[in-house]
Amino acid sequence: MCYLLGILQCKIDHCKMGKRLTRWLIVVLGWVLVVRTGVNVVRLLKAGDRVTEAEKELEMMQRENENLTRELRGVKTPEYMERLAREKLGYGKEGEVVVVIDPTDLEASVDKLPKSESEQVPNWKRWRRLYLGF
Repeated sequence: MCYLLGILQCKIDHCKMGKRLTRWLIVVLGWVLVVRTGVNVVRLLKAGDRVTEAEKELEMMQRENENLTRELRGVKTPEYMERLAREKLGYGKEGEVVVVIDPTDLEASVDKLPKSESEQVPNWKRWRRLYLGF
């Protein structure tokens, strides 16, 4: 009889151990699911941020495209072509005289100009004259 009670007790212990193992397995699987779900939520949030950044970049590119299209329309006009020919190529209208000045001559003539009094007097002397009178 004692032997029989021992077997029954053993089966009961196995049953309790099986329930414990099952509970632990459920807890571990639950934690795995929670962690995986959290990781997926973070990925979705980052993806949403990337979409928002892409939308902002798209809007910026569309504005730039509109500006460039507007500029292209302006460049194709005859007035722009005429102005470009006048400025860059030195062309003029019939009856106009085009004067071309050499940049080196211009710099030399600017250097020959007399310097004003404010450029010759140091700044600290001008302040002294303003506040102290001498």
